[in-house]
Amino acid sequence: MRSPSLIPALALLCGGLALFVALGPLGGAPHLTDEVAYTLQARLFAAGQRVGPPTEAPGMLLYPFWVSAPLSYAVFPPGWPALLAVGEGVGLGAWVNPLLAMALPPLIWRLGQEWADEGTARLAAAIMACSPGLVLLAGSRMAHTSTLVGLLLALVIVARGRDAAWAWGLGGLGLGYVLLARPFDGVVLGGGILAAGLWRAPGGVSRALLLLGPGIAAGLTLWDNHTLTGDAFTFPVNPWYDAWVADTGRAPGCNRLGFGPEIGCHPTLGSLGHSPEKAARLAGAAMLRLDRLLLGWPGLGLIAVLGAWRLRLRWVSALAVALVVGGYALYWSPGLAYGARFYHPLYALLPLWLAAGLRAILPGPWPWVAPLVALFGLAPVVRDLNAEPYWCVDADLGQLLRQQGITEGVVFLMARGRREVSWPALGVEAFACEPMLESGDGLWLNDPNHPKGGLQLRHALPDAEQTQAYLKAHHPGEAAYLVQHDVATDTRRLLRLTP
Repeated sequence: MRSPSLIPALALLCGGLALFVALGPLGGAPHLTDEVAYTLQARLFAAGQRVGPPTEAPGMLLYPFWVSAPLSYAVFPPGWPALLAVGEGVGLGAWVNPLLAMALPPLIWRLGQEWADEGTARLAAAIMACSPGLVLLAGSRMAHTSTLVGLLLALVIVARGRDAAWAWGLGGLGLGYVLLARPFDGVVLGGGILAAGLWRAPGGVSRALLLLGPGIAAGLTLWDNHTLTGDAFTFPVNPWYDAWVADTGRAPGCNRLGFGPEIGCHPTLGSLGHSPEKAARLAGAAMLRLDRLLLGWPGLGLIAVLGAWRLRLRWVSALAVALVVGGYALYWSPGLAYGARFYHPLYALLPLWLAAGLRAILPGPWPWVAPLVALFGLAPVVRDLNAEPYWCVDADLGQLLRQQGITEGVVFLMARGRREVSWPALGVEAFACEPMLESGDGLWLNDPNHPKGGLQLRHALPDAEQTQAYLKAHHPGEAAYLVQHDVATDTRRLLRLTP
């Protein structure tokens, strides 16, 4: 099949698979604490606000990465929730990443045309369209798919090096978005692409337009930091972490980059602190997950290494790996959820590496075979997600409330117990479902623009007397309910507290 017909079909396939994962196994709901915070922030943006009113009692809405007082907001950079707000504003937040994913096969095809031959470019597009690791993150509400689009868009324009000035401006917008959404990726990876673009851009106008996007994004990021923390160079997540772990006696600065016993806000590999040895072990585990989720079968990473060596500008491939792996080695978090999400920027080149390696080993109709191989590889991932709600969170609470016709009032969440789960196809062999994670299936249903009225979900209070006092003080006359969640059996009981 000719490329003009194949590439749009692969774009639709990529978006369709991601939408299937988003609405099917993931239930259209955010699963990680990050996704809950992104979703609530997106609702603030959809209402035209960066921050919302404070919660009437901050302890009743205590949740990771969300500040409840003196104002309410997510502690993450604003780029991705601002984009997610486009979908949240019309009730289609789960559709945003799948729609963005449709741009990835055409972009990698264009890059392949510059750095390889047409056959390799088409195969890279086919791999991109249905790689289980890419489809999984594109079905989530995480920022990584959108930043991959921005990085790859800029990389294609820089690789071509001959487009009109407006195209260079578009590439600059892509880099600017990455800086606004994931500043670390924007500096480490976007900075390299920007430097190459300034060297290759044909003329001063093109260079100026390429710089415009990152320049505006840098200014907005510094302004946003200053507004929320009082310091342009302090990201809100850092003081939030300091406050979150304060009762453990840890000194401020646990979320810094680098090594040392004071680095790391939670234990990793069984202990606090971050070291080169830990970084190497975490990197090895992430590489294994990346390899397994590339097409769903282990060992293809070695073929990708062969392909990267065979491509022109192999030094670019080596530099990309060094920046991604070396950069994230300085960060204490293991990045376990959703495969190897910290290494997701490598998808800007990874399908091209694998395509070149496969064609070198065995010539054949790979653009047709690769999707079939990937779909078989995606099946275990879907099976794992269906067997156990991912990261212990699902959309069952929202469904229960809808079935009971509950659209207004206060819903108290009480989760107790614990159960052990695993998602082996995703590289998670042991995980504990606990009340804090389980509460995520409710708190994301809040509208942070209105702490009173509508449907409000809160952590349960210890006894009935305190609950009645709270309702009288903050929600007089409103209906109230209690959801008792048995984590061990993953069952819920709904009780009405007021008539």
